[in-house]
Amino acid sequence: MTKLVQMLQKKEMSLIVSLPSNNYEVFQAAVEGGADSIKIHFNVDHRASGNHFLSVDHYKELIGQMVNSFSGPLGAVVGDALHKVTKEEVDRLAEAGFDFISLYTKHAPGWLCSERRLNRMLAVDNNYTDQLIASFRSMPIEVLEASIIPGEEYGTSLSIHDLLNYRHLTELAGKPVVVPSQRKIEVHDLAALQTAGVQGVMIGAIVTGTEAQSIYEATKKMRQELDRLAG
Repeated sequence: MTKLVQMLQKKEMSLIVSLPSNNYEVFQAAVEGGADSIKIHFNVDHRASGNHFLSVDHYKELIGQMVNSFSGPLGAVVGDALHKVTKEEVDRLAEAGFDFISLYTKHAPGWLCSERRLNRMLAVDNNYTDQLIASFRSMPIEVLEASIIPGEEYGTSLSIHDLLNYRHLTELAGKPVVVPSQRKIEVHDLAALQTAGVQGVMIGAIVTGTEAQSIYEATKKMRQELDRLAG
């Protein structure tokens, strides 16, 4: 069991920050704001931030800085298409000390089922089926990322309809469910997400913005509310 699953099982709700750019300043802002876990990107054109992320080799220095200065689970999106996800890059991240890989199920190559060093946080989109979600129970996939909001609705408010969908996923999957901030998740939404059975919220550019100061402030507000809810 890696740090990610331990964290999600231990806390009532964990706070993951998905960085909008790969640089140490924004990473440090998330750390200082109180992130439980941090995720970065490689080989991706990122819709929410508008950034293009290069290969793992391009960020060697940053990877070393992150691993040496943060004790929580570090994760990585390693591609936004099946052909971009390579075993060589996954091996490099595992050897560097990363904890989990984050991908859409349709972008995750089959050989990842045999990966033992890294957890898999795999995302489904709004075209998921109940049969697909139920299959998470018997597959070596540790975490379900509920990326089920259509792209044209990014940045809009969280609804009870969304919460019912998230609850449905938590009941079917039998695995921890993490909700990314495709909606503009506010501090006052966190209690409702907990009620829906969500075990992690992952905030990115839609909530944090793209500058170090806004990332720090958004992360800190979420951290304070989650600590309050935990009593």
